[in-house]
Amino acid sequence: MEHYGQVMELRDDKRALVKIRQHLSCGSCGRCAGFFGDPEEKNHFLVEVFNPVGAQRGELVRLESRSSEVILAAFLLYLLPLAGLLAGIFAGRSLAIAGAFSGSPDLWGLGIGLLFMIGIYLILRLQEKNLRRGKRFKAMITAVVDEDEIPEDLVPAK
Repeated sequence: MEHYGQVMELRDDKRALVKIRQHLSCGSCGRCAGFFGDPEEKNHFLVEVFNPVGAQRGELVRLESRSSEVILAAFLLYLLPLAGLLAGIFAGRSLAIAGAFSGSPDLWGLGIGLLFMIGIYLILRLQEKNLRRGKRFKAMITAVVDEDEIPEDLVPAK
């Protein structure tokens, strides 16, 4: 996946903070900057990226992240919690029908399903620091570009 942005800050010799405009295919997955933020800047995010080309502050750059990593991030954020919810619903309902719990099997299934889903989100949240420190989910600056090379819908805000 390709993005364009402007280098706002250099973190060290290998990392930079880049302001990008949200890509239409991103929706609001949270991978780039989270779910919240300044409502005035809802379409723009600051992202920490690798800077192997040595881009300087203020330069316009092209960023790339591997499609497989974007798909894996979507799987972790959406499908894994959904699988936990469904597994919890079936497990809770089955246990209630078998007599392990008294009361409505549907309510037990819903309750245990929600607990499983919340548990998976909490585990992912606890692992966020490790994932953030690693290289796997970080975009990389691949080139310094001129403004006329950037597609019009992806021109970063100044």
